[in-house]
Amino acid sequence: MSAEENQPNNLNFLGQNNFRFAIRRLPNVNYFCQGVTIPSVSVGAIDSPTPFAAVPRPGDRITYDPLVVRFKVDEDLTNYFEIQSWLEGLGHPEDLSQTKNLSLDIRSNQIGSRPLGYYTTYISDATLNIMTSNKNFNKTIFFYDCFPINLSELSFESTNSDVEYLEATATFRYRMYKLES
Repeated sequence: MSAEENQPNNLNFLGQNNFRFAIRRLPNVNYFCQGVTIPSVSVGAIDSPTPFAAVPRPGDRITYDPLVVRFKVDEDLTNYFEIQSWLEGLGHPEDLSQTKNLSLDIRSNQIGSRPLGYYTTYISDATLNIMTSNKNFNKTIFFYDCFPINLSELSFESTNSDVEYLEATATFRYRMYKLES
């Protein structure tokens, strides 16, 4: 095969701002989303001993790094406290009724295609829609069984002369993600 025959079909570059992100459980975060990082994926290596040198072989477990979402905080802090109440429901710092209240926050009877049950009230699927340079949907990445593990602090400053709107970062763990066209 010559070099002329081995050319890509699409010569357009992927734009950094061509995306839409949504977590079903967090409608206010979705609207103010500023950035999402597609997490890295890795498979460990196992060294097989030989009389001369250890030979690396592919491992048997895949590891997904956490999903990080950056969003502007609305002035009522609604989107910030959506995530904080989810975290409190998972960690129930005061009593177990906070976990019960977590299941009451669900806005419908289903999350994705699964009916609500004990486990599914604590998780939510997320989607990252990637668009072409013409703003048409191109690919979708589905994150399955997401739940928050961290919410960044908010830092107020009275020394700034210009108005700077606050951003927060939420970190999520999930079971896996898949890319679909």
